[in-house]
Amino acid sequence: VNYFISRKCNYACKFCFHTQKTTHHLALEQAKLGLRLLKDAGTEKINFAGGEPFYFPELLGQLCKIASNDLDLAVSIISNGSLITREWMEEYGRYVDVLGVSVDSFHDATNAAIGRGEGPNSNKNNHLSRIFKVREWCYEQDIIFKVNTVVCSKNWEEDMTDNIRKL
Repeated sequence: VNYFISRKCNYACKFCFHTQKTTHHLALEQAKLGLRLLKDAGTEKINFAGGEPFYFPELLGQLCKIASNDLDLAVSIISNGSLITREWMEEYGRYVDVLGVSVDSFHDATNAAIGRGEGPNSNKNNHLSRIFKVREWCYEQDIIFKVNTVVCSKNWEEDMTDNIRKL
């Protein structure tokens, strides 16, 4: 089951179907009830997504913990990677089986054109350097790391083979 925590996201990817229409998300108790109902209906795997699920790190962490510990569900997360922290991974990583991150290009200018990251001249957290950090944190926590890519008009000619191998 794909469980969308919220539609809220810190990026503005031009191809994303999940444009923010609301910032609503369930309170933890309501979300726990939803997970229990899904388990009772036969769910074996839960994938937390969004918007950006790490926009609400405490809620996401608690849901991962409940899904894994209390409900014995396989847990995965799909994220743009930008809001993941080492602290979150150290506290909640043990409850996550798979973490997928979005990598649509290995060029800052292309990422900026797509709406992902801050562009080549920014001194903010660079999307690509974050992805490599997240990959390392997954390795440290024994989490399977996977890459999601949307091929679009901005990146279709890019050969990402060498950089994907580095990940």
